[in-house]
Amino acid sequence: MRPTRTAVAVTVVAAALTGPLLVSAPVAAAPAKLADDFNGDGYRDLVLAGGSYGQDSRVTVVYGTSTGPGTRVQTIHQASAGIPGAVEAGDGWGDSVTTADLDRDGYADLVVASPGEKVGDVELAGGLTVVWGGSGGLGSGTVFHSPIAPEYPNSGDSFGEQVVTGDFDGDGDADLAAVSNSTAGVVLLKGPFTRAGGHGGFQSLGGSYGYLHAWRLAAGAVDSTGATDLYVVGMDLTASDVNLRAFYHRGGSGFATRAATVTVPDATPEHGPGPISAAIGDFDKDGFGDLAVGRGGETNDDNAGYVAVQYGGPSGPDTARKPVKFTQDTAGLPGARESDDLFGYAVAAGDVNGDGYADLAVGTPGEDLADKRDGGAVTVLLGRAGGLSGTGAKAYDQSTSGVAGSIETDDNFGADLKLTDYTRDGRADLMVGTDDWAGETLGMAHLLKGSATGITGTGSKSFTVGSLGLSFDDLGTRFSV
Repeated sequence: MRPTRTAVAVTVVAAALTGPLLVSAPVAAAPAKLADDFNGDGYRDLVLAGGSYGQDSRVTVVYGTSTGPGTRVQTIHQASAGIPGAVEAGDGWGDSVTTADLDRDGYADLVVASPGEKVGDVELAGGLTVVWGGSGGLGSGTVFHSPIAPEYPNSGDSFGEQVVTGDFDGDGDADLAAVSNSTAGVVLLKGPFTRAGGHGGFQSLGGSYGYLHAWRLAAGAVDSTGATDLYVVGMDLTASDVNLRAFYHRGGSGFATRAATVTVPDATPEHGPGPISAAIGDFDKDGFGDLAVGRGGETNDDNAGYVAVQYGGPSGPDTARKPVKFTQDTAGLPGARESDDLFGYAVAAGDVNGDGYADLAVGTPGEDLADKRDGGAVTVLLGRAGGLSGTGAKAYDQSTSGVAGSIETDDNFGADLKLTDYTRDGRADLMVGTDDWAGETLGMAHLLKGSATGITGTGSKSFTVGSLGLSFDDLGTRFSV
């Protein structure tokens, strides 16, 4: 059974609203050292998005400590003081969230997408709310709309179905890249950003050809330029087939131009894309980032799912190396390939054991375990010379020693993943989202720590409505990218 809380919604719409006028950049300060440290105390803060507030979403922030996310909690929604807009059904506020220091004041800022937002008479216009960081944590917000004028009256482009951050043009300022269901495909909003609504301009990544759909974005270091690179996973309007492709944009002055295109093997999304996930990591430690694309619900694969890895090189994707495909039948991987497992529904990259190789976490939220349908599991593949393989791979679920809860029907353990070092020991920790019921409340996020031997359940933490002392009954478990 396919999870619904993080399922990818695809809506074909046109373009959106004209963005704010440009203003002069503020006096530059030292940017935040950590892209998710909202109060500047040197610790990463945890973002949990997607829980219901009335009829729409909220974002819950758990502020970091020396041992990881702690006890200070802040909940933000469109009825919060200083946050523009209003809580409305269908806004999708928090469908995608990301973090960066957008105004270079030394504090990370939170970017919350609301692709279903109506603006004026324009339905599904969408938008990005930047909630500004400061010494006291997150405060007021500013909304940025698509800078592309509407192509059809009263029809928007669901701007922000996914949003990622990075210094894409290489000028030292953090930028935003957001999906736009228009001929733009993806819109680059350049930094620096101001609280008055200004930014450094914009570019369309679609150009004259456009993308029919841009379904997933993955930002990171692929080549050696130093600027942030971007893969756009989607379909090309001009192609004679409907194969899924990864369009590569090299960071720097020519970022808007598509630098390369690779085809995702065996992926034909003509019946709808299903769940698509993507992450960048240097799995073979050759100095170049590699792309992992998860196809957790490939229609022609009985929803068993798979992950395809395209290795990188000096100019981006190394097309001389064939993409490598992993399923649960790959030698060394735990479990077995089965219909509706959704292997690859979520993927995340990070170095879990501190050996310098990026590792890959793969969510399988449809995995049946202990006679429980869709209990869910996460498999971690280890990076090594030559790249990822099944050797040494381990699976984790709610029967793993130290992990809170138990395997239950429809828990969907692994529906969302994040790998980052919350405990400041030089190893990435694994965040796992699940639809676990904790008494009368829904949603549980798990933190499994990295160690010299990889991810471990020992010393793990879990976060629920009850443990965080929240008054509502539905905790979002969608992580920032």
